[in-house]
Amino acid sequence: MGLTIPTVEKACVCLDLKTGTIILGVINLIGCVIGAIASIAILIGFAVLGDQVKDALKESEHQLDTAADAVGIVLYITLSIVFIICVFYIIIASLLIHGARTGRPGFLTPWLVLTTISMVFQVLNVIGGLVSLEWGKTFSTIIGLVIEAYLFVCVWSFRKQLQEGSVPVPKA
Repeated sequence: MGLTIPTVEKACVCLDLKTGTIILGVINLIGCVIGAIASIAILIGFAVLGDQVKDALKESEHQLDTAADAVGIVLYITLSIVFIICVFYIIIASLLIHGARTGRPGFLTPWLVLTTISMVFQVLNVIGGLVSLEWGKTFSTIIGLVIEAYLFVCVWSFRKQLQEGSVPVPKA
C-alpha cells in the first residue's frame, strides 16, 4: 500500500486547482523578480558606495581595512548566490504557470521537487529551533511549513488530475 499524498478538490476552498496553481506561480514569480532586482540593486549600490565607505573608514583612522574587504567579499558572494537562486526560481515559477495553463503535468514537477527540498530544510530548521529552544523561530517556521505543505498538496492534486485526464487540456 505505502505512503500516499493526500489530494484536494479546490485550492483555498473556493478556487479550482488550475486557477490556484496559476495564482501561486504568479505570486512566486513576482517575489522572485523582486528578489532578483533587489539583490542586483544592493550589489550595484555596494559596488558604487563601497569605496566611499572604505575611504571614510581610513580617514577616521579605524583599523578596519581588512575587515571591510572581508565584509565586501562576503556581501558580493552572498548576494550573487541570492541572485542565482532568484533566477532559478523565476524559471521554476514560469514552468509552473506554463504547465498549469497548457495542461502539461511535467512542467509542474520542478516546482514540486523544489518545494519538497524547501520543506525538508524547514523541518531541519524546526529541529534546530527546538534544540536551541528558540520558540518564536520554531513556531513561525511550523506555520510556514503548514502553509507550504497545503500549497504543495494543491499543486500535487492538480498534477494528478492532469495525469488522470480528469481536467480538459486546452488546445494550442
